Amino acid sequence: MEKNKTRSYLKYVMGETLLVVVGILIAIQINNWNETRQLKINETVSITALLSEFDSNKSTIERCKSLIIEKRGFADKLRKQIGPKKSKIEINQLNKLFDVIGQTNRCSISTDVLKDILNSGNLNIISNDKIRRSISKWSAILNELEREENEWAQEFSSITIPYLNRWILWEDVDYEGAGGDPRFYKSHLSLDPRLVLQEVEFANLLNNHYWRIRRAETRITSILQQTEVVIKLMRKELNIKE
Repeated sequence: MEKNKTRSYLKYVMGETLLVVVGILIAIQINNWNETRQLKINETVSITALLSEFDSNKSTIERCKSLIIEKRGFADKLRKQIGPKKSKIEINQLNKLFDVIGQTNRCSISTDVLKDILNSGNLNIISNDKIRRSISKWSAILNELEREENEWAQEFSSITIPYLNRWILWEDVDYEGAGGDPRFYKSHLSLDPRLVLQEVEFANLLNNHYWRIRRAETRITSILQQTEVVIKLMRKELNIKE
């Protein structure tokens, strides 16, 4: 009889133990499921935020591309006026050309959301490797664009502007570029800016400025293309139709 009681007790203990183990395993499974679900939610939130930023950046970059193409066109017009003989271009038209090309471009691309995600380490929760690699490539192109813009701005402000200060009146340039804005007025001084078009040094500076414009245009085109790639991948991941 004692043996039967012992056997029954052991069965009971084993049964209870089994129930506890099963309960723990179920709890672990539920916890893992909840963690996986939360990670997926965080991933979706991150991709959605990134998509919104990249959509906005696409519009910004398209405007930048239009502006840089316009600037290249004006630079082409100015290059055609350079020569040994005095150009017959009207002074007001020349000043309008100087207004457009007499500045450098910076494309204001937002990276606030991307930086927040990178700083929080949440980029790693994006399970789609193509998205992560495409964003990494996009960042590299952006760095190249910003480097080109910085070098262009530094070169223009330190070399081209000081040179042009001897040949043109910036008040007249601003006046023509303002399109009748009453806050701007013509200079009371008299200077013929067409004379600079006969100078070899200016021809070289303009040529370099032109190729800076072309390099910036190339990088803007590249980042626009990569932005479209990233957007397409994220839309697909979120099941958003084109």
